[in-house]
Amino acid sequence: MRRGITALLIGFLGAAASHAAPLIIPVAGQGWQITFDSPMPAMENLLPNEQGLEYRCSDGRFSLVAMVEPPAETGGDSVACRDHVWAQARQNAQIQQDSVQQWSAAGCECIEYLSADAGKADKSVQANLLSCLAYRGKWVHLQASVMAAKDEDRSMLKHLAQSLSCGPFPEWKGGRRQFIFGALGRLQIEIPAGWWVGNMSTAKVLGLPEQWTVSLFSASDPNKSWMMTFFHSTARYATQEDIRRTAENAQQKAVMRSVEGAMNLQEIKLARGVGCQASYTESFMVGKPVEVGQPRASASAFVAPLPNVLGTISIMADDVKDPYFQAAIKALDTIEWEPGQDKAK
Repeated sequence: MRRGITALLIGFLGAAASHAAPLIIPVAGQGWQITFDSPMPAMENLLPNEQGLEYRCSDGRFSLVAMVEPPAETGGDSVACRDHVWAQARQNAQIQQDSVQQWSAAGCECIEYLSADAGKADKSVQANLLSCLAYRGKWVHLQASVMAAKDEDRSMLKHLAQSLSCGPFPEWKGGRRQFIFGALGRLQIEIPAGWWVGNMSTAKVLGLPEQWTVSLFSASDPNKSWMMTFFHSTARYATQEDIRRTAENAQQKAVMRSVEGAMNLQEIKLARGVGCQASYTESFMVGKPVEVGQPRASASAFVAPLPNVLGTISIMADDVKDPYFQAAIKALDTIEWEPGQDKAK
């Protein structure tokens, strides 16, 4: 089970979002996080490893890859990180060499440049920005790009670099949080201590309903993650039996791979609506040492706070008995929903 925090659908290639909000990349187990202003992603994927992590996100024309890794053998500061990464990146034959600019922002070293849009017949260009810094014995480098770039896109990339920072996780003791999902509605849920709210993403695919996703993470354990996705459903979930049928159909493969070997759906007792969940342990990982990026346990949940709103939820950890894993499952009982403009008719 390769661990990733990934929105269910990837957005279509539209315009890069004009707004920017803080995006969080947790460096779980290291005690710190990366933050910067960025368009809200349509898709994000976080892959931790023993040395650091790889993070990817995108929103139409905008895409970003971030890496946290040990310094090269030569070591060094943010400048050394920039020079090392750029020595490899500059080999790209699509780069317009006369567009390369090197500059410094508060806390990081940057290189911006233009390149030909791959596969484009016209003369559109891709704006690129490499931002590098050193923090707590790690090198952090972000590669952000916008296809068919305009002046405002280049300004957005520059602001991203200027807002880039690393620092400790904020103090959080748990509490009720609210998430606004556009016209779909508002989610309220009690987030237990030990879980931090990560990013929100929204995906639009032609012919399919818009999906809103919230990711949560553990500051101490990179194998713990929690993701909730909500969208308008053409099917109606008015009874517990309705939601159970959907869960049973979706969890067949998980049952076959599990130690439990059977589906043990438990009701999620919402104040309003219906829901159920089941937890599983991957059978092929039993007896093997714990590996970063390969969680052993998962909980899969389905909730319908309204008959026409469906939520799919996944919670990952290394043990189904882990107290934080169990606290996340229990928190699903506290879900409340306020309808938006996109109401059932």
